[in-house]
Amino acid sequence: MTFSNAIISGFRNAFTFKGRARRPEYWWFFLFVFGGAFLLGLLEMAIFGSGRGALVALFQLAVFIPFLAVGWRRLQDTGRPGWWLLIPSGIVVVSTLMSGSLTRAMFAGGIGGIGQSGGVFSGSNVAVDVSITTFVALGVAQLCAGMVIVWWMSRPSQRGANAYGPEPRVR
Repeated sequence: MTFSNAIISGFRNAFTFKGRARRPEYWWFFLFVFGGAFLLGLLEMAIFGSGRGALVALFQLAVFIPFLAVGWRRLQDTGRPGWWLLIPSGIVVVSTLMSGSLTRAMFAGGIGGIGQSGGVFSGSNVAVDVSITTFVALGVAQLCAGMVIVWWMSRPSQRGANAYGPEPRVR
C-alpha cells in the first residue's frame, strides 16, 4: 500500500471499526497525521510568529476518528480487540482528573507545609504526597501502555482469518 492509498483508505473507512488493517495502512496514515500536524505547526509559526495551535487543533480534530478507526482495525489485524487502544487515552483522562485534585490538595495544605502550623507531616501534605505518587504511577502506566500499543501495532498480521475477519493481505 502506498502513502496516498493509505490516506484514501483511512478517510474512506473513517467510521469502520470492523475488519482488519495491515501495517502499511496504519503506519502511512500515522505518518500523515503526525507529519500534517507538524507541518501545520510550522506554518502557524511562520505566519503568526508563534504557534497558536488553531490549525493543528482543527487538523487533529478532523483526523481523530479516522486515525482511531485505522488503529482499531490494526489491533484487530494482530488478533487483539480494538478497544485496547482506548487504555492509554483512559489513563490520560484519569491523570487529568488527578491533576485537578493534586492542585486542590496543594493549595489546601500548602506546598511542603509552607506556612502551615502542622509542619511537614500534616494531613494535607500526606494527601499531596499520595496524589503526586499516584500521578507519577499513572504517568509510568501510560508510558508502558503506549509502548505496548506501539509494539502491537508493529507486529505482523495474524495469518489467515481471525475473529475480526479474513486476512487483508493481497497475495
